[in-house]
Amino acid sequence: MKVARIHFLFRASLALAALGIGAWAITAPVSDWVIAGPFGGTATTVAVDPKTDGVVLAGGRNSLLFRSQNGGEKWDLLDFPKRHLSEVTSILVDPSDPQHYQAGMISASGGGLFDSRDAGKTWTVVSDIRDFGVRALAFAPSKPERFVAGTGHGVMLSDDSGKTWKQISDPQNLEMHSVTAVAVDSANPEIIYAGTSHLPWKTMDGGKTWQSIHTGMIDDSDVFSIYVDPADPANVYASACSGIYTTSSRGDQWRKLLGIPHTSRRTHVIRKDSSGVIYAGTTMGLFKSLNRGTNWKTVRDGQVNWMAFDPARPGGLYLAIENEGIGKSMNGGDTVQLMNNGFVDRTISSVAQSGNKLLALETQLGGTSGIFVSADRGETWSQLGNVHGLAGVHLTSIVGMPSEDRILLAASRRQVYKSIDAGVTWKPIAVRIVTIVPPPPEPKKTAAARRPVRGKQPARRVAAVRKPLEKIRTASLSEVSGLYTIKHGAKDILFAATDLGLLVSSDEGERWTLADIPASMAVTGLYAAPNNDGRLIARASAGLYQSKDFGEHWTPLAFPLPASDVNEVALPPVNGLPILVATRVGLYSSPDEGAKWFANLGGIPASTVNSVVFGTEKAAYAVEYGRLYETKDAGASWSITPSALPATRIRQLWMPDVASNRLYGITSDLGVLFRN
Repeated sequence: MKVARIHFLFRASLALAALGIGAWAITAPVSDWVIAGPFGGTATTVAVDPKTDGVVLAGGRNSLLFRSQNGGEKWDLLDFPKRHLSEVTSILVDPSDPQHYQAGMISASGGGLFDSRDAGKTWTVVSDIRDFGVRALAFAPSKPERFVAGTGHGVMLSDDSGKTWKQISDPQNLEMHSVTAVAVDSANPEIIYAGTSHLPWKTMDGGKTWQSIHTGMIDDSDVFSIYVDPADPANVYASACSGIYTTSSRGDQWRKLLGIPHTSRRTHVIRKDSSGVIYAGTTMGLFKSLNRGTNWKTVRDGQVNWMAFDPARPGGLYLAIENEGIGKSMNGGDTVQLMNNGFVDRTISSVAQSGNKLLALETQLGGTSGIFVSADRGETWSQLGNVHGLAGVHLTSIVGMPSEDRILLAASRRQVYKSIDAGVTWKPIAVRIVTIVPPPPEPKKTAAARRPVRGKQPARRVAAVRKPLEKIRTASLSEVSGLYTIKHGAKDILFAATDLGLLVSSDEGERWTLADIPASMAVTGLYAAPNNDGRLIARASAGLYQSKDFGEHWTPLAFPLPASDVNEVALPPVNGLPILVATRVGLYSSPDEGAKWFANLGGIPASTVNSVVFGTEKAAYAVEYGRLYETKDAGASWSITPSALPATRIRQLWMPDVASNRLYGITSDLGVLFRN
């Protein structure tokens, strides 16, 4: 196995210009990127087209928006606008026009409302709600052209199906600045409800005046959703951080519904289906009540962020689930099936090869880490279940052995873990560093001791063989930047880049030695030649260092930039080709094994190049702000590689086996991509 070139340096994601339009399907040509998963991740919202059977939309974090045209059997990625640190919070399908979608977003820059008139192929920002977050969307059942939005600037209303908007809440009312939920009376479009981060409000005159409606609610309740009963609009439900509330007087008096365990009371969404069954999506799972909230039954565990009913199928229900993606039930929630083919919202932090399998690691998956395995070169992935020993542990790197797939090592920031059963059971291991101590010199004999006895021939003295001594100490690590393995003859050599330096083990992590990298302490990355001939480059605190003998000896490289500017190093598959270095300020190359360096633009802008990797012969690939560049002449010239996939945030390129001719892209949101 070749070294997995993962640095685990997380830089801020930047908005990318779209490289194509339209929906992305996993059935794209093999010459383009394929979204391979691991499918699933966090779904934040879900909406069903009320007029077109089978059309469902689902949103996630990282500006991700998907559409299914067959009831969730398969999802296509829509070319939705990208924003930094974003979340798609709400989706509205125009009840009068199934080609018209609106989607709300919150992001680091505020967020906004986005509009599509061609079923999600193209999007424009709604100018009246630009650069401030949108938490909720709704329309008036008795006046479908009336849309309402709950935003960070209050309640907004549109009477022309979302073309133009005006604020209808009092901008001087600080209580209504952060609106988290909206709903419209099913019979009277002038009655509008708004939930805030501090209790609910209501207007009876289309927003001219508002009144606080919190009698019966626990004070300071964040209201996450409001639902008006279509059959009887006086009956309204509200879900909040303090639980579930109901009213039979349009909010004049609320009554708390009991029966859900106290630990599960934080309820993100409350809904009632056409048969009268109430569903509550909470932080701890999905609950339902058959008797108007008197008693509740646990349907499934796992945080439910949103839900939507299938209007064409009684009992049909879609769920947006934290960490698990999209759930679907056709029997009123009694059984829920995950429907994630094509839907992915995962940040993969580490990939590696283990025997004939591939590994992918999601650092933060709820209270632990997600480990995924592929036995078909990354085309399909399965998550390891019933993993023991990693509760509360957020791993940042993982590695397998080249010779077999049972032994895995992984690391969190300060601890190394080991599994001997292919990742099912993990135990922390002590980092025992072995230092070879030369033997003390043999004591000199005194002159008297050396004087021969009279009449006897002096005995020939045989010098004793004095072996070097081993000194073992258990080290405490403050930073583990990465784990790597490489095949050296019959041995699997394991490396760990740490704050103490580069640690090396030839016995699967039981004992370690410290690589002799001069004038340097911390090592933050390691890169190997793809032909596995012993050439290595280490990124250390004092600069770049090179080894030509599998790490036995190291010499400094006179690289012109600080090591902190280096993102990745690509060693060529054969001698005579240049070394390529991806840096914060562009791509560098050295034609003479590191003696001289040149800023090698060749068509790549002089900006941040996140990753670079060699392929076969003189082919190489580089990522600049998520865009893929290719060279066929070892970096002399580069050209951008077009893709139908909407703008991606590829952090890292990886090619574990050059002979397989498969390039992998590790992304900030879409899991693992590959292209042949």
